[in-house]
Amino acid sequence: MQLALVPVQAPYLTKAKLLIAADCTAFACPNFHQDLLRGKVCLVGCPKLDEVSPYVEKLIHIIKFNEIKEIDVAYMEVPCCGGLVRLVERSCSRVGCPGQIENL
Repeated sequence: MQLALVPVQAPYLTKAKLLIAADCTAFACPNFHQDLLRGKVCLVGCPKLDEVSPYVEKLIHIIKFNEIKEIDVAYMEVPCCGGLVRLVERSCSRVGCPGQIENL
């Protein structure tokens, strides 16, 4: 589900384990579903091509209203994907996150 399109209080977000993934990761990782996605709700976005400032506020609301259990971030090791990690970290610094953010 595109992060820009997901409703903040969608039922599938309640007590979810989130996988925040860069758009390109599923194409670059042949076992994406098997290795990274199992048991998680996937929200995707691109820090290079998308307007990401609304993502911070949206993630804050998702975390705040849904009792999120865990957040993993899947991204490519290229400069543009680092923005995805930073926006998740910014959101968590404002509202607090469950445990540590795992970068995959």
